[in-house]
Amino acid sequence: MRLGEFSPIFQVHTGASVFTLLLYLTTFYIFDLYNLRRTFALKDTPLRTAIAVTVAFVGATLLFYSFPSWKFGRGILLIQMILAWTFLTGWRLIFSFIFHLESEKKDVLVLGAGHCGTTLCRLLASPLSPFRVVGFLDDDPLKQGKVVESATVIGFTHQLGAFAASLGIKTAILAITENRPASLIKQILEFRLKGMDILDMPAVYEQLTRRVPVEHIRDEWIIFATGFYLIAKDYLQKIKRLIDFGVSAFLMAISIPIMVVAAVAIRFDSAGPVFFKQGRVGKDDKVFTLYKFRSMRLNAEENGAVWAEGKDPRITRVGKWIRWLRIDELPQLINVFRGEMSLIGPRPERPEFIKELAEKIPFYYLRHAVRPGITGWAQVNYRYGASVEDARFKLEYDLYYIKNMSLLLDLKILLRTIGVVLFGQGSEVKRRKALSVKRKGLRFKFKIKASQKNAIRIRMW
Repeated sequence: MRLGEFSPIFQVHTGASVFTLLLYLTTFYIFDLYNLRRTFALKDTPLRTAIAVTVAFVGATLLFYSFPSWKFGRGILLIQMILAWTFLTGWRLIFSFIFHLESEKKDVLVLGAGHCGTTLCRLLASPLSPFRVVGFLDDDPLKQGKVVESATVIGFTHQLGAFAASLGIKTAILAITENRPASLIKQILEFRLKGMDILDMPAVYEQLTRRVPVEHIRDEWIIFATGFYLIAKDYLQKIKRLIDFGVSAFLMAISIPIMVVAAVAIRFDSAGPVFFKQGRVGKDDKVFTLYKFRSMRLNAEENGAVWAEGKDPRITRVGKWIRWLRIDELPQLINVFRGEMSLIGPRPERPEFIKELAEKIPFYYLRHAVRPGITGWAQVNYRYGASVEDARFKLEYDLYYIKNMSLLLDLKILLRTIGVVLFGQGSEVKRRKALSVKRKGLRFKFKIKASQKNAIRIRMW
């Protein structure tokens, strides 16, 4: 388009071509444009795509000026940017319509129609789920023939073979996490040896949600589950610590001007110290002093420790902005530098809340097996938490991170954090949504309850 003739651009400009392609992939990942579980509004997709393409354009421009041997002409770079936005936006809009239609799914039987089974059924109702629940098998006579969520209890667990044969089903999911009868375990073993695929509910839940279902696991699952590799490998922990040390020192050096401006603004905006110090619980239950820029008025907790809220009236004018821009978190680089925290990990909680959370949330103590972090898997996937229920959801993400810790996952979280900082609370899915639907000239307004557990996208056509 630019030269008026065909040019082997990948041969002539190999370095520039490869770099710009990788740059587009990176920026799209940063802005969460490869996350199929995220519901994008039609107006949100073009905006996010435009920002990602612009950031890639700026990055390519900086590189080309730094390394003149790696560059396109300005016209080619501009045309590339325009075409990238046009085709990528168009494809994503088409994708949202075409692939909303239910794709081919694998039929499964669910063993157990209790709380664990109903949770699984809600999860598998998602259009992104690869499974379709044909029915439940449960040994409670009172549940026989009843509809649980979107499926019916069609028989007892000892009838698994008969129903699998008659319905042509080759996969079953065990949704009984405790008090499993010995006869059921023996039967499952027999069917597995015959080639039937028997899946465990926590494993399916983790695979589809990238969370560990803390309500549906037991100590034995934690002991024998695959994962937890980075915790067990000392050399990887040392590499992670070296990265934390180097990156925190670099970030502190380059953010000095920002921190000076923030400190001056806080000082003139309200009475009180610039820095806020607070005890937090770190690795191995050790309490350390966490540093932040003060974003609330002085004596904000004169009546005792309380959860911070999204629109907390105690937040000052400057505090609102530094929270929104995440500038209030910058002093935590001191904690990272000192080894009390990591760049990536579960957010450290206050000692005043730890006892209550540990009593109400199973396996809460496991998050103290690693250093807490400035950002983490829960922070890029869940909104700001201000309750015990929020803490439970965030723990599910934290346990997934601890179980699957790796330097690559840390890099993914770091990239996603950039998008969260620029766009707000990340992949938040609100508990209740108000939907408006137009069909045949009529407008229906209704509310649905969308569980945070499932992140189910609900569309009405």
